[in-house]
Amino acid sequence: MSTVVGARAALVALALTLCTGVGSAQQPTRTEATRKLLAWSLSTHLSYVFDSNIDHSQAGLETFGLLAGLGGECRLRSSGASFDLQYDGVFRRYTNSDIWNVPGHDASVSLAQRVGRHWTLGAAGEVALNGSAEDRVLRNEYSVQPQLEYRFNSANRLRLYGEYLLKRYPNPLGQDAFDPRMIIQFRQQLGERWSWAVSGRYEYNRADSTRYRYIGPTLGLDLTNPVGAGGRISSSVRYRTRRFTARTVPVNGTDVPRRDSDWVASVAWHQMAGRWEMAWSYQYERFRSNDTRREFREHMVTMTLNRSW
Repeated sequence: MSTVVGARAALVALALTLCTGVGSAQQPTRTEATRKLLAWSLSTHLSYVFDSNIDHSQAGLETFGLLAGLGGECRLRSSGASFDLQYDGVFRRYTNSDIWNVPGHDASVSLAQRVGRHWTLGAAGEVALNGSAEDRVLRNEYSVQPQLEYRFNSANRLRLYGEYLLKRYPNPLGQDAFDPRMIIQFRQQLGERWSWAVSGRYEYNRADSTRYRYIGPTLGLDLTNPVGAGGRISSSVRYRTRRFTARTVPVNGTDVPRRDSDWVASVAWHQMAGRWEMAWSYQYERFRSNDTRREFREHMVTMTLNRSW
């Protein structure tokens, strides 16, 4: 597994290096009709984390963690199209647990093309190794997202896209899954720095074992607003339900289908100072189920220092 992860990380690093070289060698030939822009950036980040329940159990395992990361992005823009290539790698060290003390890698590529005045077609692909951004479990994820966006005007956009997500666990026990999803999102930009978005998603997790198969919707709300010069506060709320199709639990002496619900709320303050960014964030999660043995709460506080190069 470590050889495969290293090879994939090397390929991503090579792609970013090539993108950097092209950006450095590009000649500044522009016209008003076909104006293009190729840019690249590198960044480093260091985070200190407190997690009250890193293993998502009722007992709750408290831990402190130190995360160090390196990221890069290559962006190609023209009057009607865009191409983005991104990579982020992280090294983790936690107290009281060594399960998460493995490097994580996240690489993504996206392409979008304007079609007419209001429509944009796009597609994105992502590979995440040793970690899930949504569920915070150790697994590998491979996804493809076809996208369709309608722009009412410069401030309001409606996006419809699908996601074909493969989940691969280090010790699967029937958990490996193909998880197709449908998502709709409305976003409004208020001024230059205010924005809000609401989204809905429906998924069907088709795991190898019927024990881990479920369906259910997810609702989300995001808000970003400025705070002073160079600062902003971002907040989000997510509510997700899972209805297992073949897994039952005893409730009052009767076996019924298992049903889970999950509330996640977060708030973060970001402050820019030149090439430096300081971020403080708090996240609360409340997981409930008719299988009461699985319920838990989690508090996570993070302080992050980012540097763009």
